[in-house]
Amino acid sequence: METGTKEKRKITSADAVAILKKSGVEIDEKKAGEVLDMMYFLAKLIVNQNFKT
Repeated sequence: METGTKEKRKITSADAVAILKKSGVEIDEKKAGEVLDMMYFLAKLIVNQNFKT
């Protein structure tokens, strides 16, 4: 999922893989990148709907 902008993100795909591995979730970097894209998109959507008028 591409959100249309490439803002700087603090969590990389490799970081996400390492974090998820600690919780017992096995995922490759490509899928982790897709999950991060979705999470950033949802976070932006929630902020825009709830805090911007």
